[in-house]
Amino acid sequence: MSYNHYDRLSALDSAFLGIEDGNAHMHIGAVAIFDAGPLATSQGGIDFELIVERTGAAIHQNDRFKQKLSYIPGSNWPVWIDDARFNLRYHVRHTCLPAPGDERILKRLAGRIMSEELDRGKPLWELWFVEGVEGGRFAVISKIHHAMADGVAGADLLSVLMGPDPKHSPTRSAGWEARPAPSPQRLVFDEVARIARLPFSLMGAGWRAFTHPSETVATARKEIANLGSTLEKALSPASETEFNQEIGPHRRFDWTRLEFEEIREVRKQLGGT
Repeated sequence: MSYNHYDRLSALDSAFLGIEDGNAHMHIGAVAIFDAGPLATSQGGIDFELIVERTGAAIHQNDRFKQKLSYIPGSNWPVWIDDARFNLRYHVRHTCLPAPGDERILKRLAGRIMSEELDRGKPLWELWFVEGVEGGRFAVISKIHHAMADGVAGADLLSVLMGPDPKHSPTRSAGWEARPAPSPQRLVFDEVARIARLPFSLMGAGWRAFTHPSETVATARKEIANLGSTLEKALSPASETEFNQEIGPHRRFDWTRLEFEEIREVRKQLGGT
């Protein structure tokens, strides 16, 4: 049997795909603003070629950035496969704000980018590098699908490019070659085998419950409490605010500023992480 590779999406990741439609986009967005620093060019822009090079090195640390969706025939369950036509420059984009390049214009651009769905025929992320931000700065608008973000433990796409050292540079990869995608027959065979193993998994769980009753009861109580809390929140009516209206495909992007000590105080008062 020839070698191939794929990853089956979890139920939660699959749900993020299932509930997405033309109005409810399930990607996550962020805007970060930076001083141009060593990326500034003599013409007043940023060194985009260096950015592409560094981004390429950084994303090779996680295969998910180079994978796209495929589906198991019959069940139509989604899986991740390597994108044999992966093109870094499709995902890493370069644009410029018109003068004066203030935050109002940047917010409008971010809203327009977030209003567009990600192409499911490609890896589900984009990075927009935006020069021309007032004060000699540039911005990075990141856009990543929730199904993918959860799959990489919710890691921010920008985090692969950053480090605590000002001279941080991602380790360069020796190169990447897409692994062969599985055939439809292989996907169906593996899915049938997975379903056939389920009764044995249930038997194993039953045996663990029989041999460790106190641990099983404690776990069940915790799960029931969590489920009750989740259902209570899900079934409670949303607060009556101007935000809770019927939505469309268009987005506006905004932010506000808070001192970090204020956030720490909120966390301490309400109990958070």
